[in-house]
Amino acid sequence: MRSYLVLTPPNSRTRTPGENHGSTVIVADGFSWIAFLVPWAWLLWNRLWLAGLVVLAVQIGSGVLAAMPGFEIAGSLLGFAVSLLAGLEGRNYYANSLKRRGFTLETVVFAQDITTAEAIYFSSLPQPENRQMPISSDWAKQAKPSGGWQNAGLGLFDHGAR
Repeated sequence: MRSYLVLTPPNSRTRTPGENHGSTVIVADGFSWIAFLVPWAWLLWNRLWLAGLVVLAVQIGSGVLAAMPGFEIAGSLLGFAVSLLAGLEGRNYYANSLKRRGFTLETVVFAQDITTAEAIYFSSLPQPENRQMPISSDWAKQAKPSGGWQNAGLGLFDHGAR
């Protein structure tokens, strides 16, 4: 089972029936293969601009270092270390950046996949109360009698509400 962090946006009234949860973010906690393979692109995609640019510069530097004679191993290890760090801690860094933007860590959900985690979280929220709709005969009792052909009609042809 994997843990998922549920972050709610700033100024949201959490746990209210009928609330729009479209901006609730659910982040999987753990290793990210995409962040490991292309760390700078993953960081920039998740709007972690400063970290993405720093990782890009370090990876370019590690490539230059690996091309120098005698520093091949050091350059390769530096590039691997940065990729490994991004893969292991990228999602945590993303969650922390959301917290700095005002998001609130609502809960941690344990599930097999993100779809199940969403279902678990949203099913635990209170549901809006179901109100009975009036039956059609009650609507007919509330209708006011028409004034005949003298009243202005709402439709194209109004024949005394007939």
